[in-house]
Parts: sequence; C-alpha cells; structure tokens
Amino acid sequence: MWECMGLIPEDVIRELRERTDIVAVIGQHVSLRKAGRNHKGLCPFHNEKTPSFNVSGDRGFFYCFGCQKKGDVFTFLMEYEGKSFIEAAESLAAQHGIEIPRTEEPESVKRQRSDRTRMLEINKLAAGFYRDLLRSDRGAPGRAYLESRGIGDEVAEAFQLGWAPDEWRALSDFLQERGASLELAGAVGLVAPQPRAGGHYDKFRSRLMCPVIVPGGEVAGFSGRIVGSDAEAAKYINSPESPVYKKSRLLFGLAQARESFRGAGRAVLVEGNFDVISLHQAGFTETVAPLGTALTDEQAGLLKRFAQRVVLLYDADKAGHAAALKSLEVLMGAEVDVYIATLPSGEDPDSMVKTQGAAVLAQLLDRAQIGVEYFAYEVFATTVRSPSGRARTLHAAAQIARSVRDPVRRNLIVDQLATGMRIDRRLVWQAVGGRANVSQPTSEDPRPRDEKSPESLLRELQVLAILADHPQLIELAEENDVFSLLTDERLRDMYCAARRGEPIISALPAEGSSFIAEHVLSGAFATAKDPRRGLLEAVASLRKVRKRPELAELQRRAQAAKRRGDVELERELVREILSARKQVD
Repeated sequence: MWECMGLIPEDVIRELRERTDIVAVIGQHVSLRKAGRNHKGLCPFHNEKTPSFNVSGDRGFFYCFGCQKKGDVFTFLMEYEGKSFIEAAESLAAQHGIEIPRTEEPESVKRQRSDRTRMLEINKLAAGFYRDLLRSDRGAPGRAYLESRGIGDEVAEAFQLGWAPDEWRALSDFLQERGASLELAGAVGLVAPQPRAGGHYDKFRSRLMCPVIVPGGEVAGFSGRIVGSDAEAAKYINSPESPVYKKSRLLFGLAQARESFRGAGRAVLVEGNFDVISLHQAGFTETVAPLGTALTDEQAGLLKRFAQRVVLLYDADKAGHAAALKSLEVLMGAEVDVYIATLPSGEDPDSMVKTQGAAVLAQLLDRAQIGVEYFAYEVFATTVRSPSGRARTLHAAAQIARSVRDPVRRNLIVDQLATGMRIDRRLVWQAVGGRANVSQPTSEDPRPRDEKSPESLLRELQVLAILADHPQLIELAEENDVFSLLTDERLRDMYCAARRGEPIISALPAEGSSFIAEHVLSGAFATAKDPRRGLLEAVASLRKVRKRPELAELQRRAQAAKRRGDVELERELVREILSARKQVD
C-alpha cells in the first residue's frame, strides 16, 4: 500500500489500526459531532460551509462527500500533518506503548528519516528539559514569576511550562548528551553556533518557556518570556519559522482549549500567551491566542473547525482596538460568528480577571456585542465628526463587508452597518465597491440620517424606563437585540451601562438630561405585575415605529424608480416593501 510499509511488520500495522480510535485522532484536529453511527464535521482538506466530512469509528475510515478525500488513520496523519507512513506509525505506536521493530530498517533509510521528525523529537526533548528545570532549584526564578502571576501547578503542567536558566550551554550540553543534532536544534531556534569559540550556545536564557503544542501533542516551537530586570532583552523570543513551526497556522493554547470549545459554546481569542494562561487559570479554558502576529486566514480557518462562535477579548488600548478590527475582518471572511467584548480603559484580560474577578469577566464575555454591531454603534460613534474622519471609518466598514464572500450575508451586513451608523445604505455600497441596490447618491459626504421621531424617542425611553426599574431584564433585552433599535446616542450610552451591570442613571448625560430623567427614572414600571411582558411589548412597539419611516422611504424610492422606467430596481424595492410590511404587521 505504501512504499515504506514493508519496513514495519504487518501484524504491528494491524495492531495499530485496531487499537487506534480514528474518531479521537481526527477529533484532535476537527470538531466532530455524532451523526447516527458515524461522526461529521467540516472537512479539513477543503473550505466548506456545511459539514460533509464523515468519520466511521466502526470501520476506522474517513470520507468527504465534498472533495472525495478518504482513507484510514494513517492516511489522515500523512495528509493532514504531512508525515511519512513511518512517522504516522511511530506517532500512533508512542500513544499505545507499542514498540516498532527496527531490525529490518536499512541504514540508508535511517539516514533519510525526515528532518521534520527529528526536529519534533528535539523540541520534545527540550520541552522536557525546561519543564524538569522549572521544578528544580535552578528553576526558582521561574516558579517565583508564576506565583506572582497567580499561575498554579495544574495550569503550569497543562501548558508544560518550563525554565531556561541564565546559562550559555545548559540545553546545548543536554541535547549533545542525548545524541541530538545541534544543527537541527539550531534550525528550530533552540541553539546557535559560536563561530569563533566553536560549539553552540543556548538562544533561550533567563526565560519562562511556553511550548507551542499542537492538538496531536507534538511540540512545534517555543515562546520564551524574559524574567528579570534586563531592560535591553526582548520581552518575548519566539521560535523561527521551520518545517515544524508555521506561526501563521498555529494558535497558542489550542491543544489545551479545544475540548472546552463545545462546552462553552465559543472560543475566546486574546492577544498574548500569558493572557491565555491567566484565563485558563481563572476557568476560561476556551481561550487561545495568535502567536505574536495579527490573526491570519489560516488561523481563522483552524478556529472554525472547532468553534463557530468566537469572542474577541483584546487589550483596551489603541493597538488592541486596531487588532480587534483586523481580526473581525478576517473572521468574518471565514464566515465565523464574531463577537467583541469591550474591556474597561487601560485593562487587558490578565489584569481584568485579577482586579475585577472571574465573575465580572464572565458577564463581560456573555454580553459581548455582535462584531458588526460593535463597529456600527461603538466605533463609528467615536469617530472624528468631520466628513473626512467619517469617510475613513466608512471605508473601514466597507473593508469588513468586502471580506464576506456570500452576497446575501454581505447585503445583510451592509444594511446593519447603514442602520447602526445612520448612513444611507447607498453610501456603504459605494464604499464597498459593489452594485448598490438603489441609485447612487450624489453627495460623497456620509452624513448621518436623523431617524428619530417624537414617537420613536418616546418608545426608546419606555424601554429604558422598564430596564431602570427592572435591571434583571437586561438579558431579555439582549436576546431581543434592543441595542440595535436605539437611535439616540444618549440612550445607547445608558443601555451600555446596563449591559455592564451598572445602574442606568450612572450614564445619564450631563446636558439635556431633565427630559430623559423624567421618563427613564419615573418609576412608572416599578410595580408592574409582568415587567417581562411589558418589555417585550415595548420592544415590539418600537420595532413597528422604526419600520414605518423605512417603509415610507422604500415606497418613495419605488415610485421614483417607476417614473424613471427602472423596472429591475422597482421590482427589488417592491420585494423589500413586502418584507417590511410583514415585519410591521
């Protein structure tokens, strides 16, 4: 079957097949769900929206109805992880404690054994060396640092954390004693040659070592954090690109987090390694991070295989804000459901969980905003109020919409952006560069629309008043997407306060507050027998009021299209009118 198969006895291969759970092996890389006697998931070999990848545990076989890729557990490891047959067999044998005889392997084959396998072996040796040192007397600085960060032994062991001592040849000597190739150790960034003195020296010194572990359990590389007061040293040193370490295709913490994605119903994406470790320590074991770079398409695709919903939890600073918007664009392009949790100013995930506690962070994550909604209501609202400033933000919004390949979904996102930013949707379409569903505007100034009417404002105030008297109903309000119905910026600020668990009155505007305070803080709903029903009725009434002007505008545009003889546009607007009428009714 395979050219190298003859080097391993047939009975050993048969035993490996029989003892290996193919569902468990593939499940390390693909999120699988039970489907009758088989399991299904998104195919890891091609991009697809609907799961067509089937795994049969009974037959030890996988098959994709989309791309027709098929095979057994050996095929999967060879195709997905790029291993040779011998490497795949060795990996499975190590898991089951099965010894593969070496007597039939010629010297020529031994010499040709993959450098990739030897690199992974060297990384594994180094990880064990660093981990043992962390527990020894020489690892005291590393243990002290972990204690200062509140990281316990269980989490340290889960991440296989280690310690690289302040010594020039500690790892080099260790690897040499084990017969490992220092040349390959240099290729994976663990050591470097000394041209004048000869030999090699260690690249990682005085650092807490964080191995990058892939779901299969192999150590692909390392990230080392400096411990001490060396102001000239880089805070982090990471492994270089190599045949085993491709940072654009890896996520830190994925091996530790993948089992938690399904239980949590989401993946939490943060910026740094220690944010991941700290959040796992606090119980948020569904947390992962890119490896020191902006999120890539490959990483987004990797996340999608395990979790359809991703919550971005980035630092509350300018860099974190920019990274969140970039990740939003990438994840939306991968058709992942993206949410953004906003941290208080100056906080990062690690500091947040330490100062505010896990319960507060849990509420923050549970109330994360839909990514497009966050951009439309939060980002655009803080934009410089000049035409050029708003135009820049509009073009950033258009970039997000352009990342979505599905035209129906893109159309809905354009509508959501236009509504949230209070901009004519024609301007958003113009910025996207696609064909607008309505005639193009003559002005390039993206001026906000004033959609508020007295009746609409009163309905918004009624919703806020109910929440002021019954703050526990904020979850019900979130389920019904109340935030997207609020057009008054002052009321949106008050609603955001309720989202954060703060009293609505805490965000009462300083100017023009008497009219708002009169309605929101009147206590009119404090004694309501069924405030839950009252909130739902108020929301439904607000939706109806909001739809009326939209319906009138659609009718006006349809009439104008009819007068111009634009039959195609008229038909499209009529369809939108019918849809809007159904919602009003």
